[in-house]
Amino acid sequence: MIKNSLTEEQFQGLVERLSKRKNELEGRITIETVKDSLRELGLSDLLRENDIDEVCKQMNRELRMRQWTNYFKFALILMILTAPLAAFGGYKLREVIVAKFPAFVGLTNDESLQSRELKLQVKDLQDKVKDLETDKDKLNERIQDLKTENKTLKNLGKPDTISQATRTSVITEPTPTTVPSQSVELEGIIYELKSCQKSYNVNSSTQSISCAILITSTKENVNLNLYSNSRYGYGRSRLLDQGKEYVATKVELGTYSNNRDGSVKNSLIKDIPIEAIITFKGVSLDVNQIDVLQFRNHLKSSYYTGYINTELRNVSVTPEE
Repeated sequence: MIKNSLTEEQFQGLVERLSKRKNELEGRITIETVKDSLRELGLSDLLRENDIDEVCKQMNRELRMRQWTNYFKFALILMILTAPLAAFGGYKLREVIVAKFPAFVGLTNDESLQSRELKLQVKDLQDKVKDLETDKDKLNERIQDLKTENKTLKNLGKPDTISQATRTSVITEPTPTTVPSQSVELEGIIYELKSCQKSYNVNSSTQSISCAILITSTKENVNLNLYSNSRYGYGRSRLLDQGKEYVATKVELGTYSNNRDGSVKNSLIKDIPIEAIITFKGVSLDVNQIDVLQFRNHLKSSYYTGYINTELRNVSVTPEE
């Protein structure tokens, strides 16, 4: 580059600087002009030598104060705008450091292990809450069943208008009807006693009694549960003779036998009987006549859903063929 020459950009910069200086000079008033103006106003006699300097100094101070004020406002606005960005950037930076270099922020493997254990404990508590909600639903169902059973027991407590001489069966539902002694109809289901047979156990002081009952639905196809001795308290079947009570040990309904909860379930076809067998073990050898044979069943149909306690009275026991 030649020292005595300028580039086009340098020349353009020089022109802008000189133009700015020209504008500043044009905006200033010479001292002679000021004195002439004061003379015309009659103030020139009052002018001292340092008045002009004092006024210039004061104006310069005010100008600098305005400049510093503008600088401060600009810096404050800049801080307000950049602070959130700096905080966000710092947060992201800490995430990276925690992920890549946990030791830098005081995290150890033991703390990570404790965090995982805490998460497992929270998950376990959530699972327990779900189980409690399930148990609550089961409890509500059980309450409804108990209400139905309570209604049935109240009906059992009503005076028996049937003659004790005939010893006919007692209907436990709210709408009893007079039926033959060896059959009963409740909620469209007919229970008819087929036989009760006893069998002796070798070298035993007790016997087993099995009662066969034909069950027929007269209204529609339905589902029926029959109970021996439910482990969940839904019901049981029993026989009573001379004040002694024996609880059923096994129930069968068609080809199905009771499961671990002490019940058996099967479907009934309208007007087609199905055989149920209720077995009692450990019965005294003295029992040849059953005062009451009571069995617990649950009906589910379009017109009725609930528990039924069926009773057959004065049932004879015959030896096994």
